Amino acid sequence: MMNNKLIQTNGIWYKIKRFFQKIFGHKKSFVSNEESTIEIKEKNDNSKFTNDLREKFEKEHKNHDLANKLLCGEIGPSELNEQEVDEMTEYFKKDIQNIDNELLRIKQHILYMQKELKS
Repeated sequence: MMNNKLIQTNGIWYKIKRFFQKIFGHKKSFVSNEESTIEIKEKNDNSKFTNDLREKFEKEHKNHDLANKLLCGEIGPSELNEQEVDEMTEYFKKDIQNIDNELLRIKQHILYMQKELKS
């Protein structure tokens, strides 16, 4: 059985609840054709983005595996096609640049620590 009570609108919990309802809103029981078209487009854009992201990660994973096989000697450079050679060249250039950046950061940290010890 439902009680007929007055809802206090000056309480903190009511104000917090209304605030979040305004931010997140309520789902409408009806959707106009234009709104549904926009939602479908957004879903398609979102799925395209996730597919692109998935493909990017798969490609990076494939390149990483291929690079590890090259480093371990499981395959030789002569076994790669032209595109794979270009991808591996770019992969190793980026890897070398990352290693150089990390070494520079470590060197700067060591110099900073030496300076602090001398002070």
